[in-house]
Amino acid sequence: MNTNIAKPVKVAIIGASGTYGKGILARAEEIGVEAVVVTRSPHKFRNVKPTTTVVEAQLDEQERLKESFTGCDGIISALGDDRQKRPKTHNLPHVWYAMKAAGVTKYVGMGSGPMMMPGEKRGGFQLAVHPLLSVLKLFGVDLLEQNEWERDSLLMGKNGADGITWVLTRPVRPTQTPFVGAYAHKDKRGPMNCSIFDHGDFCLYCVVSNEWNKLAPHVSSGPQPEKK
Repeated sequence: MNTNIAKPVKVAIIGASGTYGKGILARAEEIGVEAVVVTRSPHKFRNVKPTTTVVEAQLDEQERLKESFTGCDGIISALGDDRQKRPKTHNLPHVWYAMKAAGVTKYVGMGSGPMMMPGEKRGGFQLAVHPLLSVLKLFGVDLLEQNEWERDSLLMGKNGADGITWVLTRPVRPTQTPFVGAYAHKDKRGPMNCSIFDHGDFCLYCVVSNEWNKLAPHVSSGPQPEKK
């Protein structure tokens, strides 16, 4: 996938200290995108490039978020899906309200490979994983709860997500391998591995492209296979 045709001027990134978040920030710095990193731990970002601004804030401080988001083309969230801390449930409504208050409507979030979309048939990966997830859920362990909460909020325009134009990515196995270009598919799982830099590039592309709006593509690494 050639994502060189579109890149944002300025984005805000939350969750930039996580595995995939690091790849989004690294790719933004590499291709000259101005990044605003919103974090409660600014000490983790001491060696950023001049194009990156680090803002110390809690994700429930809506006025602070509004100030940070103003002038951005979009917001990219790499928040994790910790089912104990529930970072998405607790924080994303504040993020979405602050976005709209700042006049920013494009949101790129991150789900997980097993997460299903409405009307989607299970592929081999989902067929293998979902029986285990169903058993765990019987014992009160819902590994998809946070991702599905984010998905449903965006699909239904609730919890502050009304008026948001969104894309959700679904990577599976993160790697530190060099950038080669994202492989994205609407409803089929490709290779399992996804370079954090390929994923970051795809997220940046989606901020200014409408190609994947209201979709949750599976994102992996590797060039798009040639059409026969």
